[in-house]
Amino acid sequence: MTSEAWKEEWNKFTPEAIEEMKRYSDQTHLHREWMCYVYEKDGRYHLGEPSYGDESRIEVNPSEKAKEDSSRGLNESQRKWTIHGHPLKDGKIYTGRQYFSSTDILQEFVKSRDNNEKVVQYVVYPHQQEKQGQKVIHNRVRILVFPNREVIVKAMKMAHPNMTDEQIMAISEENGYNKNAVDGSLKNDAGVDWFKFQEALGKLGYMGIIDIEGPQGGVKVDAADTMFVQKSEGISMPKFSTIALVGLGIFALSRLFSGESVIPFMVEEGFDADFESPHFWK
Repeated sequence: MTSEAWKEEWNKFTPEAIEEMKRYSDQTHLHREWMCYVYEKDGRYHLGEPSYGDESRIEVNPSEKAKEDSSRGLNESQRKWTIHGHPLKDGKIYTGRQYFSSTDILQEFVKSRDNNEKVVQYVVYPHQQEKQGQKVIHNRVRILVFPNREVIVKAMKMAHPNMTDEQIMAISEENGYNKNAVDGSLKNDAGVDWFKFQEALGKLGYMGIIDIEGPQGGVKVDAADTMFVQKSEGISMPKFSTIALVGLGIFALSRLFSGESVIPFMVEEGFDADFESPHFWK
C-alpha cells in the first residue's frame, strides 16, 4: 500500500457515513461510547446502526446487530471493520482517549501479525482547539491500518528499539493488555507502549487523523507526535452540516454555522481510570 494508506481507507466513506459519525458523536454531554460496523458496498464504506454504552464500556450482541444492519440493506458478507467513539469522561477531555486503548487493538494486532492480514480501525473523539480566539470542540477520527505482518513488526521495533523479533512474536492477549500501574501509568507484561506503536504507524503512513467538522470529506491534521498534546490550530472551516448540543450539567447552544461547541471543557493529560475497560462486541 502507499504512504497514504490510512487516507485511502478514509476516502472510501460516503458523505452520508461521515455525517452519521458526526451525529453519533455530537451529543458529547451524554458521555457515552458508541460503536457500529463498517460495510463495503459498491466500493464505498457505509455505517450500520449505532450501539451505545456508557463512558468507557459497551456491550453488543453481533447477531442482533447483523439483524439491525440488514434493515439498511447491509449484509454480513459486506462487513469490513469497526468504528467507535470515545466520549468526554467526567466532563473532561482526557488526551489519552484520542488513542486506541490496548483493549481496542491488541486482538487486531495479533490477528494481523499471525495471519499476515489487513485490519483497519477507526475511533472518533472530541478535541478542544482554538478558532478566532475562542475554544471550540471538534470531532476527530483516528484511522489505524495494520496492513500486514512486515509493517506492524517494523512499527513495533520503531516504537521499541530494544525489542527483539521473539518478543514481538510473543505479544498475546495473555500479556499485552494494559493495567493501571502504581505510578498512574498504563503498563503490560509484554512491555508494549501501545501509544508509541500507534505513533510509529503514523510515521510510516498507516495512521492518520481527520477533523470532520470542516468541509465535506474532512480536513487532515498532523497525526504524528500527538501524544498528550491538545494543539490550538486556527483552522477556518465552512459549514459541513450538523447542529451540536453540548452541555456541562445543562444544555447550551453551539454555533449553528459550524457544528462546533464553543463551551470549553477541562483538558486532562493522560488517561481516566476506566480507559482500558474491555469492549464486548468482538
